[in-house]
Amino acid sequence: MARLTFHDLKFRQKDGRVTAEFLGNYEFEVGSEALSCIGDHEISENGSITLKGTDVETARRRLNAVIDYGLASLVNITTRKRTLYVHRYSGIPLIGNTSFGIIDRNTSMIEVRPITGCNMNCIFCSVDEGLSSRKTSDVVVEEEYLAAEVKKLVKLKGCDCSIIINAQGEPVLYKPLPKLVKDLKAIAAVKTVTLITNGTLLTEKLIDELADAGLTRINISLNAIEPKVARVMEGHGGYDVEKVKKMAAYASKTAIRVTLAPVIVKGYNDEEMERIVKFAKETGAETAMQSYLPYKRGRNPKGAEQMPWQEFYEQLQQLERQYDSKLVFAAADYSITKTKPLPKPFRKGQTAKAVVVAEGRYPREYIAAAMERIITLPNCEKQLKPNDAVKVKIVSDKHNIFYGKLS
Repeated sequence: MARLTFHDLKFRQKDGRVTAEFLGNYEFEVGSEALSCIGDHEISENGSITLKGTDVETARRRLNAVIDYGLASLVNITTRKRTLYVHRYSGIPLIGNTSFGIIDRNTSMIEVRPITGCNMNCIFCSVDEGLSSRKTSDVVVEEEYLAAEVKKLVKLKGCDCSIIINAQGEPVLYKPLPKLVKDLKAIAAVKTVTLITNGTLLTEKLIDELADAGLTRINISLNAIEPKVARVMEGHGGYDVEKVKKMAAYASKTAIRVTLAPVIVKGYNDEEMERIVKFAKETGAETAMQSYLPYKRGRNPKGAEQMPWQEFYEQLQQLERQYDSKLVFAAADYSITKTKPLPKPFRKGQTAKAVVVAEGRYPREYIAAAMERIITLPNCEKQLKPNDAVKVKIVSDKHNIFYGKLS
């Protein structure tokens, strides 16, 4: 008899079904064929599994085969979308795609995206994440792989860097988040680590863990103070603005610097601007407002228009004077400087040989890999499958984010 317990994997049994919960927010079903392969077994309340009539080595071999198969059919528990698990042995690089991995815009600020998918449904979401997203899949990245690749990039830059965990989705859904913060902050040249979150999943315990891990700043997307307006903005009837305010106030008492970062949509929440600044002042937080911008693939509220920049900044300047609070920021305020560009293995207009590694996040989209970069192939007329060798023409290469079309 062999009892096995996994750090990131918990087995569950209910109504005759066996599922495996992975990283807290993902699962796969262990089918009848896999169960027969495992043999006589028992699942405990803590998620461990005991294989009867076998030794530990045999049990691990059987389970590893089941787990490998299951990880290829992950589902995001929050969004119910199929999920791609990107790990160090997946053959999927972490530079080249806007949804996940690492984004370097040739500055000392590096964006890190460990996860996609969101528990909210913001009406203005520029990347169409959330419960009504038109995307067909999600992505989650192995923490150790992500931290190691960031370390390589920081070394290449050769200067002090800031990290911003800026997921296309809600990063607090990422269970290894405290460990990721700790590993990023442990990189010698990384001076600050910032987290961007909607705040709904924060708890006092998690905030303490993030503070202990070395998180420098937390940006909370608090888009309104009045509950009805806040629920409209988040597009989710269960949004609890009072809880988010409570967590923001609690975090402000720790070593973490708190910034309230609302998106202002004219005609929706522009009357909330003063309330947000006032609340920030009361709790010791900063405020960094953003003006809504429409995006082709984003969610654009009915009748919403971008507030003219002059009007937006005039309102900010008036609130600055009224509350003696800094509300207009520039890159220099965050010590962001230009750095040498990350080399590009291919340029726009060139043709590259690549290997398909996964389906993309939209229908008829694929992800290919070449020269330690991801190339996204949208709107493919040809059906592809993993390991297909393809020739692609690069149609966009800005900031080492590559899009291509079959050549």
